[in-house]
Amino acid sequence: MSDITYNYENRNYIVTGASSGMGRSCSETLLAAGASVFGIDLSEGTIQSEKYTHYQLNVADEGEVEKTIREILSRCGKIDGLVNVAGVFANNKPFYELDSESWNRVIGVNLTGTFLMSKYVSRSMIENRSGRIVNVSCIRSTIFKENMADYAASKGGVSAFSSAMALDLAPFGIRVNAVAPGFIRTGMTAKAFDDPAIASASEKLIPVSRIGIPEDVASVVMFLLSDTADYVTGTTVFVDGGYKAKK
Repeated sequence: MSDITYNYENRNYIVTGASSGMGRSCSETLLAAGASVFGIDLSEGTIQSEKYTHYQLNVADEGEVEKTIREILSRCGKIDGLVNVAGVFANNKPFYELDSESWNRVIGVNLTGTFLMSKYVSRSMIENRSGRIVNVSCIRSTIFKENMADYAASKGGVSAFSSAMALDLAPFGIRVNAVAPGFIRTGMTAKAFDDPAIASASEKLIPVSRIGIPEDVASVVMFLLSDTADYVTGTTVFVDGGYKAKK
């Protein structure tokens, strides 16, 4: 993790996908910096902190999202930042074998969930004329692989949506960016990377010669949420150990 320290005392952040992986790491890093964190996940909460509040819901359910954001605002009054991490993986089939339900599940969580969370949080940010939003895309938004059309479409959409959001929200002092992680060891990928052969082959593709960890992503998210990045908006930052540059 970066040695840079941030002071987020008296600030409130929402993190989706907060129960595991990158979402949990982002939540814990914000908490360590003094922030209050409202975590959202389909699973039960896994973080114990007096400054952490957990909400269990599906980010693709507009009614639940609207209700939860309203409740969070009633508790804290102002949301300083939103980190959209919640996501599901590809169905691992070629697109022509996907049914609509499978396709909609990936698009619904990864892209529509990001839209819904951002929609209701940004309305409050607009009133306050300040805020930071960071969305999690993926290297598969621009570097493609077979049997991942659903995932690529969702994550490509997240990157494009982030840039378009940034233009809509810039007049209100709100910055929006995305991060595109590469090979990161999380609960979703652990089964693959625990295989020595897969891990070794993956490391050979990465210029820095290691598989990333959630903290690598959280460090960049923290920068984008900070005042240090005040002139950065509408872009996607690749956190991939140089993988994209090598392609």
